[in-house]
Amino acid sequence: MAPTPQIPETMANDPHLRKFWEKRHQLFSKIDEGVEMPDTCMWHMVTPEPNAIEHAKRFKGKKTVVDAFGGCGGNSIQLAKVVDKVHYVELNPNRLEAAKKNAKIYGVEDKIEFHLGDFMEVSKTLKADGVFLAPLWTTKINNSYNDYVNFDIQNMEPIPGDKIFAAGRSISKNVALFMPVTTPFHQLSQLADAGEHVEFYNEPNPFEVGTAMGLTAYYGDLAKKY
Repeated sequence: MAPTPQIPETMANDPHLRKFWEKRHQLFSKIDEGVEMPDTCMWHMVTPEPNAIEHAKRFKGKKTVVDAFGGCGGNSIQLAKVVDKVHYVELNPNRLEAAKKNAKIYGVEDKIEFHLGDFMEVSKTLKADGVFLAPLWTTKINNSYNDYVNFDIQNMEPIPGDKIFAAGRSISKNVALFMPVTTPFHQLSQLADAGEHVEFYNEPNPFEVGTAMGLTAYYGDLAKKY
């Protein structure tokens, strides 16, 4: 049996990061097999694996899907299990290299094409039948989305949320947009075409049972029809 990994020194004295370390298998079930997260920011930015699995289920049956803000690969890995090909896009080269290694650990590296660059530019070159959008939740007013009763997508930076969504829709009508749980439904509904059904799903928080960690809006044929 392999020895239990020790908490990195950069995390040991931070109670917030220690919480993520103690529940690290919620982030990646194979994290003790060499999964890499190259900076401490990724510990609270990566989509927990149970949530990534649920996201991926919506794309089952698609041929090609774009993961627009790929990070260290959590969503791309799960998407690659259910579709033929994933276009992973990431601006940070260290995170991209980590995502490649993580995809190999999960055995899906051959199903992911890795793109280093700004999604707003890379999107102009991509073709797919589904797009997953999980942009940074930073704003012009304050970098902590927890401070908002209502998170305003127009105040997102460096790119407003509606422009990110438009870039995704230029690739495919079938879009999943992962946002803070305090994002007003009406803002997300206004992104849709006239008369289009949008489905909202509160993402369960694996670190705090009974709470939501985010809100996903599904568009196109990803939205369930009732």
